Amino acid sequence: MTETDNVSKKLIGDAENDRQEILSEANQKVESILKEADERKEAISADGKILAQNAYKHEYDFIISQFNSQLNQKFLMEKIKIVEDVIKKIVKKLENLEEPEYKKALLKFAHEINIKKGVYQIGKNEKRITDVIVKEIFENSLLDKSDNEPNFNDGIKITDGRKEYYFSVRILIESESEETRMEISKLLFD
Repeated sequence: MTETDNVSKKLIGDAENDRQEILSEANQKVESILKEADERKEAISADGKILAQNAYKHEYDFIISQFNSQLNQKFLMEKIKIVEDVIKKIVKKLENLEEPEYKKALLKFAHEINIKKGVYQIGKNEKRITDVIVKEIFENSLLDKSDNEPNFNDGIKITDGRKEYYFSVRILIESESEETRMEISKLLFD
């Protein structure tokens, strides 16, 4: 072998060593880049999972909140319906009071106003209060029947100078139903 062959082999050997070093460095860079890429992929994936969980929780909470709101609204409507049904029954009962109960309510009214002297009128369409009942209930009072035509439909109006008192089933109904509505509401809504 000649010296040129030896020099050629040496050059080829050196070139091969350089190539191996370059390949080794390239492989290390590739591994480093791949490792960094995997780490970034894992970090992005973890962040994505956290974002997805937060979005899911937010949406879940929103849907549950909406459902609870609708349920509470239906529950409230049912409570209101119960109150209204009870009031309707009370109104019907008061509208159909028997004479002894009606007289008792009228007697309570007479006691509350405690009138000694005055003028009374009975409503144009009143069917329960009569002159006889007025004399019976207000027996200790000097009440005269008014000569004027009444300007109201039901109940009794008593005038004592400038004071005017009015009693009717409608007043009983309104006061009873309002008191009852308040009591039922306290029970249902508190």
